[in-house]
Amino acid sequence: MRNGDFAVEVVPRGKGIGVREITSGHVLARPGQVYALRIRNYGPLRCVADVRIDGRSVTAGGLVIDAWCTEELERPISPDENGRFTVVAEGDEHVFGPDGGRDNADLGLIEVRFRRELPGGPEHARPLHPMLSDALDRGPTMPASAHPSRLTPDVLAPWSALGSAGHGMPNGKRQALNRMFPEKPSSWLAPAEHATAPVEEPTLDDVERAAGTGLTGHSSQRFIPTQLGPLESEATLIQLRLVIASAEAIAAARLPAAEPSVPERPAARP
Repeated sequence: MRNGDFAVEVVPRGKGIGVREITSGHVLARPGQVYALRIRNYGPLRCVADVRIDGRSVTAGGLVIDAWCTEELERPISPDENGRFTVVAEGDEHVFGPDGGRDNADLGLIEVRFRRELPGGPEHARPLHPMLSDALDRGPTMPASAHPSRLTPDVLAPWSALGSAGHGMPNGKRQALNRMFPEKPSSWLAPAEHATAPVEEPTLDDVERAAGTGLTGHSSQRFIPTQLGPLESEATLIQLRLVIASAEAIAAARLPAAEPSVPERPAARP
């Protein structure tokens, strides 16, 4: 799903039939599917992405996305857990607790809030030298460069992705060229061709039950603290929701969500 300068996509990892996003914002998947979040910044400014899954934050102070770049998040930013995001069906008491996730209204919900780093302000005027004639005799000199303003340490969004276990993954400063978009923003391109919609796209009637996220295996993705300047006050929100669907419904789904909205939670089932 895309909203303005930002986009979020659930991408499958490892074995399985994959996942499919439909126009309602639901992401159809099968239990046990390992996945990552592909987070894109189409804008000219760095941003911080705050990611919540099943109502819980998985990015600590936030994940930094450089301008025109993409990061793929496959694990929580936590020193205590490096498991990979995995689809788990509602009812799993080992993962979701005694209620199996049935009482969690946010089960399956993936929320990403984006806040841009504000550009530096205008340069402040300096007073004239008191001895103008002396200054003219010496010739022009370059003024000292102004230091950019910084947030206080307790409100920094401190994490940048270093790498990923996947092959050719576009994470980290060392692979910046691979993370850059090959073309300019869509507003600078010729009108895109619109894909033909499938005759029958899956709906909530094809959903078997709600789903959430657990952790399996181990991820080699690592993060480093990053310092940022002030961020914009209002965030741009993108919401998706994982659900369990049949293999046939997943194969039939082709179109991503077009309008940002909160995908409906399927009713709890025993």
